[in-house]
Amino acid sequence: YDTGKDGFIDLMELKLMMEKLGAPQTHLGLKNMIKEVDEDFDGKLSFREFLLIFRRAAAGELQEESGLMALARLSEINVSTEGVMGAKDFFEAK
Repeated sequence: YDTGKDGFIDLMELKLMMEKLGAPQTHLGLKNMIKEVDEDFDGKLSFREFLLIFRRAAAGELQEESGLMALARLSEINVSTEGVMGAKDFFEAK
């Protein structure tokens, strides 16, 4: 989903990802998704922040109705099983 191949998923790339996964979000919803895990406050998701989504989902730290929970469920990446490289392939390849 990193179509810009810059190592980040920006707002428009996240929008496209969520649409392709069948869980489109509003503009505000997308901004909130990024804000929830944006550790460096740059307004986009780094690979580390992307992995944080799945860590928080596994720990039960995401609200059920949040866009991040929808992403965690729909992408079906279990970092414990797939490893970091499996998640990296998902991040980069779509």
